[in-house]
Amino acid sequence: MIIDFIVKKKKLIGDIIIAAVLILLFSFDSLVYFEHKLQDLAYHKPELPAQNITVFGIDIDALSEFGIFQDWSRQKIADAINILNSGEEKPAVIAIDVLFVSESSDREADENLAKAIEDSGNVVLASLINYDREWAGMLEDFENAYRRTIIKDYEIPYASLAENAPYGFVNAIYSSGSIIREAQFKTQYDGELIYSFPVEIYKMYMESIGEDTGEVDDYIARYNTSYITYSTTLYEDAPGEYFGWSLADIFDEDLFDEDMLDLLAGEIILIGPYAPALEDSYLTPVSQSVQMYGVEIHANVVNMLIKGNFKQYVSQKINIAVSVLLVALLLFVIIRFIKDIRILLGVFAVLGAGYYFSALFIFGKGYIITLIYPLFSLVIIYIYQVVYGYILEAIEKRKLKSAFKKYVDPKLVDKLVESGEANSNEVGVKKNIAVLFVDVRGFTPMTEALKDQSELVVKILNEYLELTSSSVFNNGGSVDKFVGDATMALFNGFFPTDDYVFKAVKAAWDMVQGAVAVNASIKEKYGVDVGFGIGVNCGDAIVGNLGPSFRKDYTAIGDTVNTAARLESNAKRSEVLISREVYDIVKDRIEADSVGEIPLKGKSIKLEVFSVQNIMA
Repeated sequence: MIIDFIVKKKKLIGDIIIAAVLILLFSFDSLVYFEHKLQDLAYHKPELPAQNITVFGIDIDALSEFGIFQDWSRQKIADAINILNSGEEKPAVIAIDVLFVSESSDREADENLAKAIEDSGNVVLASLINYDREWAGMLEDFENAYRRTIIKDYEIPYASLAENAPYGFVNAIYSSGSIIREAQFKTQYDGELIYSFPVEIYKMYMESIGEDTGEVDDYIARYNTSYITYSTTLYEDAPGEYFGWSLADIFDEDLFDEDMLDLLAGEIILIGPYAPALEDSYLTPVSQSVQMYGVEIHANVVNMLIKGNFKQYVSQKINIAVSVLLVALLLFVIIRFIKDIRILLGVFAVLGAGYYFSALFIFGKGYIITLIYPLFSLVIIYIYQVVYGYILEAIEKRKLKSAFKKYVDPKLVDKLVESGEANSNEVGVKKNIAVLFVDVRGFTPMTEALKDQSELVVKILNEYLELTSSSVFNNGGSVDKFVGDATMALFNGFFPTDDYVFKAVKAAWDMVQGAVAVNASIKEKYGVDVGFGIGVNCGDAIVGNLGPSFRKDYTAIGDTVNTAARLESNAKRSEVLISREVYDIVKDRIEADSVGEIPLKGKSIKLEVFSVQNIMA
């Protein structure tokens, strides 16, 4: 067969197909969702957040104290800035994650906010980029036109604020699963570079402490984005734990005293939404069950900038080379020399663990290589090799089983092949066995009545043969052959069977009992009425691989077999006839009536026969 040829002679074709599938999967990034999930588990370990960053949340306490946020006067933010800056030493940065893109109806509050920002000199404000999608290349090349993302407009703080404080965009980058895994540092707008909110915070902080930003500036100049290395703890209800205070606490004179102001001196303070009603929370790799608020995500990015802890994805070409070509080729070489599946599993486990820890090491050096594709390749190639091994083994066994294609009992064939008996060249051996013959009574009249419905005849016969076969198998016997509407079964014929004589009688009785329901069903569906006649005998017979070299058949021959057949031919419908030899062995476990001595065709003497009435054990 073609399959045999490919499996045995052309395994290289299978290797190439597997490699091609893996390369295509990676090239189209088909497993990106699982890649990100694996990265989330591998790359984010619990650690303490930065100690010099504090979040004052516009939380439930603040909303309860001051009312609906949309109704707040901007005087409240102005007062907060003034209080935070009222100590002997001011915070390094006060970053406000709230958009003030237009003036309000309270002009005095707007002016006071602008003055507080101007006087403080340490405030960073938020801006927002509004994106849109447009078709590109429509006029030049319609067929190759594509949609691209463009900046529709850029919302910045109103003039009196923008003149006195830097501002940065607060837009988030979503990846698969709507999870924020990357931070954007900069983008172009109207021919100028604009920077993100965390970058502007970082710049002001580094300037306040007199530290050089050269390396980070170079990094930001080179890359627009970076993978976010979140600071997180073990507590899911507070994923980042930068949140320390409610904005309402600033206005509590008993709590917010000089000692508190001293603690905040030189710190980075972020003020932003921290309540569900304000709809500024997001999924992150460290908070996929509890969302993290936007202000805390900004705090994580600021911390990352201060530490210079940047991570970049390596190029797709490198990932393909590492994850598919190199790994797959290595595995194929290993497969050529390792045939034991257990050893191969161990090797693959070591390779998988080695790659995983290598990826963690590389991550520590600032680069992210793919995790899912090499590990996925290991699993797929291992499964492929296991399946190939099983197919090869199955082909060899099929060759052996082809010599036993006459056998009906699948379990028998499997046992013969697994035990090695299928390779025996022994012509036959003498065994003591039990033989059962069963014939469908009324089958000939049925075929005549349904002579124009051959398919129906076959269907009815198959239902009866299903019953006879299952009764034999359930009692440990094997179906030797079907001869028309008759079935021959052996017990202790092809492999040792305990209590085989009783099991043969039990199988015959099961057929009689099961035939009641089958007959009723067939009579109702097809309007025909048939039944069974069964004969069981035991004794010595020749059992083995009998026949010419081109047509061997595992079967049994001898007087024991012939007598069982004669008993069956004398049995009435729904009757089980057994010989004296069988009766003497099982008489304590059955009820049977003596039929007397009856002549059997081909026998010179009469044989005492019993009709089974019930099975007691």
